Amino acid sequence: MRPCLRCQSPAIRGLLCTGCAELLPTVSGLLPAHIASPAGPPTGAWLIDGFGVAHRVATPRAVVGRRPGADLTIHNTSISRDHAELRRAGDAWELRDLGSRNGSFVDGVRVAGRSALADGATVRFGDVALWLCHRTDDLTLDDPASIETSHAGAAAMRHIMSDGVRELCHLGSHGDDGDGAGVLLHRRRGAAAWNELALPRLEHRLLQLLCEAAVEAGDAAGVRATVATKVLVRRLPFQSRYANEENVRQVVRRLRDTLAELGAEGLVATVPGRGYYLSWPVSVA
Repeated sequence: MRPCLRCQSPAIRGLLCTGCAELLPTVSGLLPAHIASPAGPPTGAWLIDGFGVAHRVATPRAVVGRRPGADLTIHNTSISRDHAELRRAGDAWELRDLGSRNGSFVDGVRVAGRSALADGATVRFGDVALWLCHRTDDLTLDDPASIETSHAGAAAMRHIMSDGVRELCHLGSHGDDGDGAGVLLHRRRGAAAWNELALPRLEHRLLQLLCEAAVEAGDAAGVRATVATKVLVRRLPFQSRYANEENVRQVVRRLRDTLAELGAEGLVATVPGRGYYLSWPVSVA
């Protein structure tokens, strides 16, 4: 068993022991797959999340944010699209908040302007806390598979979508339990390995509802599997009881933006004045 990076006790949760992991409490609904950085060689600094997973600070000027394509992507509603920047200054690192809604914190102190990052500092972006570790060795886990995907493998509903060139696999809970976030796997058709993308809870639930409607419609899917906008108003987990059709359109736009980055433009189609459906065939795995 590997030692904990912080205290050298046996690591129980990824690279951390239970006690050190509890110093980085995870937000309700946050899953391991919701925090991700691109693979590559070590750069001298890592951010360790509350699941005990290490994320390399990928560049000398690494942007942390909710948007896909950030150097460290965190899919959580407390995180702004471009939330903060980690910058290397000689042998040290510093943090600059990018005008985020919920702020950035170093060892509990909100950052105004820039803040130096010492080895072992606790960094919090919005509600998500991580631990900064200055290391030049590779801290990626031996098993590169997603913890969330492995955990969800037996219990999740898997909806497969394909246009003949690309394949998507949406992982979601059974039934109507859609308040958590979800995972979308994607690859070119015929490729052996899946790539993984976390979906925030509203986009996850929207895709889940559209997949379920397509499967229920069977061969008559497409336009006939349209889910009415007023139904989505009721069934999407909005935080406000006063949600309306414009809120649904905003969720659709965000999901379409994400799908477009995966080469799946046009997957979510519209019936003007009625609702939305999936234009690709959907099957259950």
